[in-house]
Amino acid sequence: MKKKYIIFDFDGTLLNTNDVIVASWEATFENFLGYMPVRKKIEATFGETLKNTIKRCFPNESYEDVRDYYRKYQDEHCDGMVYVYDGIRELLEELREMGCKIGVATSRTTRSYWKYMEDFNLLHLVDEVVTMDDVKKHKPHPDTILKLLEKFGATPEESIMLGDTKYDIGCAMNAGVDSVLVGWSHYVDMEDMAADGFVPTYQLARPADLLPIIK
Repeated sequence: MKKKYIIFDFDGTLLNTNDVIVASWEATFENFLGYMPVRKKIEATFGETLKNTIKRCFPNESYEDVRDYYRKYQDEHCDGMVYVYDGIRELLEELREMGCKIGVATSRTTRSYWKYMEDFNLLHLVDEVVTMDDVKKHKPHPDTILKLLEKFGATPEESIMLGDTKYDIGCAMNAGVDSVLVGWSHYVDMEDMAADGFVPTYQLARPADLLPIIK
């Protein structure tokens, strides 16, 4: 087997949280700035830490006020708007049967990660996790993946990272790990990604397409 340690981003890779994230940002923009941005502008923030997005998009507002409003809206509206992508549960189960170790590297908080993983009964399929609370430097800085590799006792060469944003691909590249840009989440501006120097090792249309790569 070419890859034993399989690392997943969370939002937009394991779970479709895109709709509730977009709705939460729309409500937040309207509440604080009086308008709703187009969806692609919001999608361009996917993978970025909440703090960085708020500081960039709401420079004249209190970070804590914007953060709390966004989180409260998402918590109150997530029911029925979040689901596991088709084929993900089956992929995770297959990887476990193959003897792979599964990790999650996410910029989501520990609290919200555990909530969703419990809600969708996925916790037993993941061996290790690193959230935004576990590192000081966030994607595309490599610390999130490097900390996960440290937990596993793994090397970059025997690992691979799946994600849906340039931040995931950049994090993997900076950690020396092969990367997979998933095609089941949302539109990705490849020119924008390349302009940052981030190029995925692979691009996949379906979760099951990972298996030939790692075997």
